[in-house]
Amino acid sequence: MRYVAIGDSFSEGVGDELPDGTVRGWADLTALGWANALGAPISYANLAIRGKLAWPIVEEQLEPALALRPTHLSFNGGGNDMLRPRTTIASIADAFSTVLRRCDEEGVRLVLLSGANPSAQLPFRSLIQRR
Repeated sequence: MRYVAIGDSFSEGVGDELPDGTVRGWADLTALGWANALGAPISYANLAIRGKLAWPIVEEQLEPALALRPTHLSFNGGGNDMLRPRTTIASIADAFSTVLRRCDEEGVRLVLLSGANPSAQLPFRSLIQRR
């Protein structure tokens, strides 16, 4: 099994720091869980970078991820886009569609994720919640 994660801070693991300051997020734990379930090591790479918007994730991370010839790829993004006033849902959906199409073309199993809705805790929450 070869697993690659792409995305923003959620996939990178920001907020899930270990006592030594390194991050170990859900993607790392997913890779570990798959390895434990298979009873063998797996190939794993996390290309996610904090702060990325959906289209830069697609443009900068997708093809390098596919070049690693993964059997499984996880994609999470769009949360940072939603914080920007001129973002359209259609643009985010198009980014997701591109990832889905490319994974389908390459025969890669795609894992799509969505994060929690943090808008109730954010400034200008009413603007964000309408989306």
